[in-house]
Amino acid sequence: MKTQILKGVSLVVLLSFATLFNACSLFDSVDDVDFDATLEQTFTITEEVTGTNVNYNNTIILDATDDSDIDTYKEKIKGFTIKKISYQVTSFTGASTSTFSGTLAFGDAALGTSTVSATITNLNLQQAFSSATVYDLTFNQSDVDKIAALLLDDKAVKLYLTGVLSQTPVFCTVNVILEVSVKADVL
Repeated sequence: MKTQILKGVSLVVLLSFATLFNACSLFDSVDDVDFDATLEQTFTITEEVTGTNVNYNNTIILDATDDSDIDTYKEKIKGFTIKKISYQVTSFTGASTSTFSGTLAFGDAALGTSTVSATITNLNLQQAFSSATVYDLTFNQSDVDKIAALLLDDKAVKLYLTGVLSQTPVFCTVNVILEVSVKADVL
């Protein structure tokens, strides 16, 4: 009889620990905060010399902590989810036939090489500016996850715009936009 009572007590203690463990996991996610943010950085293209098929390359840092919510939670961020990556030509002066073909790439903010890139082909800069079109970039899920990991690591990512301008002089700005969801611990 004592054995059955001890087995019953052991079962109750075991179930209590299991419930407590599950409750701790539940509480760990309860104190998470989720929010959306739009991260933006602008390339300024200034090619003053007259020419054709002019090579262009530039790098800039997109610092996620420029967003006030991300800056507030920067030490508590658990992860980023990339919802959309796009770009928009926000100003333009130059020949109406000037196009850009090349890549927009992403890399570690602290290093000098890109790891993920998307192709831009024959983008007519005047038309893109006049229409105010926001162009979505296409990446596979693995590449999107790499960009999210880069953001998590440094709260920043290096952007590389590399390609050929068909006709210069060209003066324009290209705004790169990352729409993200952020998961963080509560402060």
